[in-house]
Amino acid sequence: MKKLTKLTVLLLALVMVLSLCACGGSDNAGKALIGTWGLECDLADAMAEELGSDYEDFHAPLKLTILFDFNEDGSYKMYIEEGSFTDSFNSWMDAFIVYSVDMMYDVFEDSYGLSKEDADALVLESYGMSMEEYMREEMSAAIDINDLVREMESSGTYETKGDKLYLAEGSSKIDPSYYDIFTVNGNKLTLELPEGADPSEAEIVPGLSYPLELDKR
Repeated sequence: MKKLTKLTVLLLALVMVLSLCACGGSDNAGKALIGTWGLECDLADAMAEELGSDYEDFHAPLKLTILFDFNEDGSYKMYIEEGSFTDSFNSWMDAFIVYSVDMMYDVFEDSYGLSKEDADALVLESYGMSMEEYMREEMSAAIDINDLVREMESSGTYETKGDKLYLAEGSSKIDPSYYDIFTVNGNKLTLELPEGADPSEAEIVPGLSYPLELDKR
């Protein structure tokens, strides 16, 4: 089940990109940022790409909401909306298990000539559990949802200069050459790549690309 660990890597990479995408006290334009903003995305396409050809027919939504708190003191916090992500992850896991169990039955039949009933009996004899129970145990060992949510939290400082937004994670200093262009229009925050940026940087992961649109919470 090593492929399952790619979910952890993928989610952490997504959060790291978003936490560094915009990295420099804030001016008057930056005051519009103060508050909580949410970005919703579906990692189904990204996971499909990471899981490879064995799962090319597997499609299940894996949605998460990334929240940004921009505070008046120039600090920020980025974190996952835990409840909705946990629900989506559990639904994705259920669908993944069903697909994987069916795939394992096919392997037993094609490679060993075993029927579904014979495969169940073999797994039960070897592991003391059903095929589905075995798959759930493997997945639980590969990914701890609570640890994953905690690892995806980050905080630091932010600054704005005109329409440029800079973030610096932790105690890091702001890099004046690394920023996003931001626009606040009512309850909508839009982040865009700077002019002249490499177009290949627009895609963060499959299914999530610039411009990024966040809603006020």
